[in-house]
Amino acid sequence: MREKHIFYYRFFAIVLIASSLLTSCFGPKNLVTQQSGMPYYDYVGENLNGWGLVRQDSLWGYISADRKQVIKPTFTWATDFADGMALAQDDRGYRYINAQGKLLRRIKAPHAYSFSKGLAPVEIKGKWGYINRKGKTVIKPQFDWAEPFSENRAAVAIGLKKGYINTQGEIVIPAIYQEAHAFRNGVAIVRKDFQFGIIDTLGNFILPNSYDEIAPWENDFYRLGVYNPAADRVNIFGLADAKGNLLLDALYATIDLQEGQYIRAKKNSLYGLFDRQGKVIIPVTCAYLGEIWDNGLMVAKKNGNWGFLDRNGEVALPFTHQAPISAAEGRIWIRKDSATILMDYQFREIKRFNKYNKVYPFSNGYAAVSIKDTSDYYGNIYGYIDRDGNEAIAPQFDGGAGDINRYGIAVVGKKSYGIVREHLFNIQKNVLVNEKGYSDLKRFGPLLFNSYGDFISSETGEPINDFLYQSIKPLEGDRKELAAVRRDGKEGLIDTTLTELLPLAFDDIGSFYNDRMKLKKNDRWGYADEQFRIRIPMIYDDAHYFRYPMLTEVTQNKKKGVINRYGQEIIPVNYAQILFDYACGRIYAKKADGIDIYDREGRLLRPTDFSYIGLYGRRNYIAYRQNGKLGFMDFEFNILYEPEFDGVGHFYDGLAWVAVDQKGGYINEQFQLVIPVQFEYIENFAIGIAKVKKDGREYYINTEGKEVIPTEAELNKRNEEVERRKRGWIDFSS
Repeated sequence: MREKHIFYYRFFAIVLIASSLLTSCFGPKNLVTQQSGMPYYDYVGENLNGWGLVRQDSLWGYISADRKQVIKPTFTWATDFADGMALAQDDRGYRYINAQGKLLRRIKAPHAYSFSKGLAPVEIKGKWGYINRKGKTVIKPQFDWAEPFSENRAAVAIGLKKGYINTQGEIVIPAIYQEAHAFRNGVAIVRKDFQFGIIDTLGNFILPNSYDEIAPWENDFYRLGVYNPAADRVNIFGLADAKGNLLLDALYATIDLQEGQYIRAKKNSLYGLFDRQGKVIIPVTCAYLGEIWDNGLMVAKKNGNWGFLDRNGEVALPFTHQAPISAAEGRIWIRKDSATILMDYQFREIKRFNKYNKVYPFSNGYAAVSIKDTSDYYGNIYGYIDRDGNEAIAPQFDGGAGDINRYGIAVVGKKSYGIVREHLFNIQKNVLVNEKGYSDLKRFGPLLFNSYGDFISSETGEPINDFLYQSIKPLEGDRKELAAVRRDGKEGLIDTTLTELLPLAFDDIGSFYNDRMKLKKNDRWGYADEQFRIRIPMIYDDAHYFRYPMLTEVTQNKKKGVINRYGQEIIPVNYAQILFDYACGRIYAKKADGIDIYDREGRLLRPTDFSYIGLYGRRNYIAYRQNGKLGFMDFEFNILYEPEFDGVGHFYDGLAWVAVDQKGGYINEQFQLVIPVQFEYIENFAIGIAKVKKDGREYYINTEGKEVIPTEAELNKRNEEVERRKRGWIDFSS
């Protein structure tokens, strides 16, 4: 009996061990450990689904909302929790973690995306399918690419074309699109036949695919763009609402949003105003229509005269004035009958002036004014008036007078030995703060500063001795309220309150674009997020701005690749050169023996041995060079013309030049040789004619290849067109 007990316990122990092994290999594994004390993390993200993303050095993990539990940073890359799950990557591939901190069994997936609607797309053996939160495959791998679900639709690819499936894996919108974006508000942007449109969840076009660009605009709209051949760019715009309903036809040169409620648009040099539903408030009849001022009025010009309209399009001030100048702080400057008139916001006249040749907007109760400087033919001298039109400071300053700040301090010019220096003037005391002169003063928050190391208090106008920083560099890009500051060769980041957002620990700080700012430390680049946390660790030799919202190019060990805004490697960092074809969403990665073509999801579409690939842009074809010769292929990589040419040009007037063995001819857009290769010299066609040279003689031909003698007017028009092309764009002829 005792031997049976021993056998039983041994068997039980073996079962337990086996069970443990099976669980760790095939079932959920609990990664959570209790946290004792709060270790230092290089990054701590927002709490989502009970967990916040953390990073130590370059490894990622998670910490619970109460800071008592931790999933140790052991992953090379990880996402925030979404839909109750997180996606992490280690040296062996992708892993999913649930909200209890349990690691799902490993899926042999070289690529995967986050969960949405309880499903996650994964790539298995070269095909994409979907798994549920238990790791079970519920939509079998059958697609060439797939993205997470949004509004019960997910974009998938079959070959190079994209369509949509439902949560049962059924194709509900056929794969007929070159691009297919995620659904929002029941609609999605798609691209078909190289034109964009908007479809509903059944695949019906709400907006036809007749636009060269469609992009989200001002949160609640889509901006519709049309290519203008005359300008050789997209510069004609329309507008649709968030559900894809057309508000404004694509007829306008500019469209902007006023006060979040009013749409100002310009068409054929005339302006109008519409409401959010596209209803006309002010017809497109104004030669000028300004922004809505703080008094709810807009300056407008009609029939050569100026007036004011309100938000309803009603005339607030008749169109009988020669020029409006400014409106601020309850005061309007306007010119009529050679007089400059100061009015309040009810257009009651306060004072009329003939003395001043220039007047400026009010700031903190005062406006700069100027009169002609009798000692300088080109010069003016400046002073200030108050809100009642009284001359507070008689014109006396040279070279301009700046706004009065809230402390009564202004930058004014004062000439000495023919050179105008900038001084600080206290309008409340009617004196210069001191005799110290400056050059090129700029304003940032409570400071005045310049590149010469001068820092001045905006409150007192006095120099700041022993200022904390040696220089200030306001950022460009999306966050102009920030500035990089430098001391002892290191840079940090401050805002306009002079709060230090990043310590002085960096070699270089770049500008913000699309909520990412590149940083350099110890000769390596990384990125901070919109909350100034180091989201992508500094591991790169070089890095670019996130000009493309989701992707950017990086360099490591002299090799280039592409990462997304979360630091995930989208295109391996092992190429010699990266080129974005923004208009069609493709990326070309050049290596020693060719160019690999990727889409912006990082899917390798085609490896090639090409030494050159042109840009598709908005065309269905490109030129490519193989074995030293150029040919053409379409967007699906079908060969349109076998490599034969030494060089090709861009199509103008339906023809492009081609060169073979130092002789040139022309092909049409069907890639047929319509003008034989016979010329010693060739130029692009312009207004239907091109200059060529044959047997030593230069002459002009038309698009049929026949010799013509253009008139002087035609030659002038042709030259103007050639110059316009040079100004407007780069010809990528090869």
